[in-house]
Amino acid sequence: MIDGFPLSFFLPLVVHALAALTAGVTGVITFSRPKRGVRHPKWGVRYLWTYTVVFLTAIILSVRDLPTDAYLVVLATIGYGAALGGYGARRFRQEPWLRVLGKQWISVHIVGMIGSYVVLWTAFYVDNAHLIPGLKELPTLTFWVLPSLIALPFLVLSLSRFAPKTAIPAKFESASNREERTS
Repeated sequence: MIDGFPLSFFLPLVVHALAALTAGVTGVITFSRPKRGVRHPKWGVRYLWTYTVVFLTAIILSVRDLPTDAYLVVLATIGYGAALGGYGARRFRQEPWLRVLGKQWISVHIVGMIGSYVVLWTAFYVDNAHLIPGLKELPTLTFWVLPSLIALPFLVLSLSRFAPKTAIPAKFESASNREERTS
């Protein structure tokens, strides 16, 4: 027993906390790296590996206290799924089964990675806000919604900067396309 916790719970908890902290830091580093270089993808792989540890330890820790911590299993699964989806869109964009996305793999990548980061922080706040002075007085709904509200402008900015534009401005549209649209 360590601080009232059995060793079988304490060790995964320490690993989970360190991995989550590392994922939080590597996420910020990854998002801040130039997108067309080697650093962004390398930090992205590090983010995914640390998120993998966060996911596995979250499952281990949550299963112990089911059904009370079932929401943490759900959040861990959604967050890790988003991270895998975002990573996979980038990594396998040339594979035949993913080519249907065309250049929209970028949008899937951005939404997946930012979404996984939002879920990481949502799970942290929902599970730990009652331990943080000043936050424990806020309503619980705040911790479910605030990370998404904070991330939304970053998501919109990233999509507007990096996602391929699909609309054709009217002044560049060919006459045949205009005729097809009006008929």
